[in-house]
Amino acid sequence: MNNSRTIVVNDAVTFVVPEGEIILDAALSQGVVLPHQCRGASCGMCKARVMQGAVDNGWSLGLAISDQEMAEGYCLMCQARPMSAEVRLSTVQPIPGGEGSAVCSFEARVLCNTPLTPRVRRVVVQAPDAVGFVAQAGAYVELALPGLSPHRRYSLATMPARSGLIELLVARHPGGAASGHVHDLLQPGDMVGVSGPYGTCRLPEGEGPVLGLAGGTGLAPVLSIMEDALARGDASAMHLLFSVRDDGELMLMDRLAGLARTYPNFRYDLLVTESRSRFCPKQQYAPSWLRENHASLAGARAVIGGSPGFVAACSDVCVSLGMAQSAISADSFTPVAQT
Repeated sequence: MNNSRTIVVNDAVTFVVPEGEIILDAALSQGVVLPHQCRGASCGMCKARVMQGAVDNGWSLGLAISDQEMAEGYCLMCQARPMSAEVRLSTVQPIPGGEGSAVCSFEARVLCNTPLTPRVRRVVVQAPDAVGFVAQAGAYVELALPGLSPHRRYSLATMPARSGLIELLVARHPGGAASGHVHDLLQPGDMVGVSGPYGTCRLPEGEGPVLGLAGGTGLAPVLSIMEDALARGDASAMHLLFSVRDDGELMLMDRLAGLARTYPNFRYDLLVTESRSRFCPKQQYAPSWLRENHASLAGARAVIGGSPGFVAACSDVCVSLGMAQSAISADSFTPVAQT
């Protein structure tokens, strides 16, 4: 007996979900691109309203969807499983049009694994030529590491070039099995499983100035999106705010300085939150900096990367200062517990 469920999204996209499978997982496995980013119930990009049918909402941190929203019929496609033969959904974010890249899985060779800071390593792997790996700025991949499940997700720190090089920033998390493996065991020459690209974090459409708000390794997607836009000739004013706990966590400073020298429409500021800094006049968090330096953000756009708390706090302030919710694109990841 075929117990698969039919999903119709925005009256435009139809696909089938095998019984018990998560809606977004089924879509991506079939090459169906839907709005999403973290796939971990923390960013809210995949939020949709159930217009017909029923779903099991699954697990949620409570950051990306509230109990009230679930009571009103909303779900996160990265967690929801269809419970009726047909489910019709209306997404909060628009379905990406035409810019999605095909998801593929392959073995990649580690070319380098070098420290950027005491807790962040720069990992570069190379996809085989035959794969033809292509991704948009702001995408992420999943790494399959020995003995670890589920696969771990890391944002691309640069746009993959024709060379097939994939650059990642991997922070060590206390007790983290995956980050511990990358920091302590992964060696140049090793082979790792890679799948992707995933995610729909992009530069929001429009003509207004762009704010890049990055916390820690959230710099990876924010910088790659802004760097890509600048290289393509985008003349919008771009301002990147990079927040870390102390000077020892600052990284990729040469790339930031190089962009500022090359493109007159790009500038950056540094924030240090927990210690005295050689680069900042005072300790300050990103939300308070935004309020102090902007009376209004109406008409502006934002790309935000970092922890769920950082992304939520910055998004809330941007909206409170007049920025449209649709003008915010976010990349938020929750560390996976030790397995």
